[in-house]
Amino acid sequence: MKNKIKNVLIAASAVVLLSFTVNKVVTIKFTEDQMNFHWQNLNNIKGIIDQSNLPHAQAKALIFAIDSLQADINKSYKLDSIAATLPTKK
Repeated sequence: MKNKIKNVLIAASAVVLLSFTVNKVVTIKFTEDQMNFHWQNLNNIKGIIDQSNLPHAQAKALIFAIDSLQADINKSYKLDSIAATLPTKK
């Protein structure tokens, strides 16, 4: 009986330990001008898709994908003004 309980506890512990996942975070640094340029390009692409001859469902799917990307960027976008104010070595 003790062995069975021990085996169940070991199996449960293994399941608990294996159920934790690690989210990797990727950081991409852009200047503010670069970010604005790419943001505007995404908006331009959405406009082109909207005016294209693509079937409605495909156009909506593409625009949704771009909107989703822009929403994720908005959530994680931070303007780092510290880097611009650091003195440069001469």
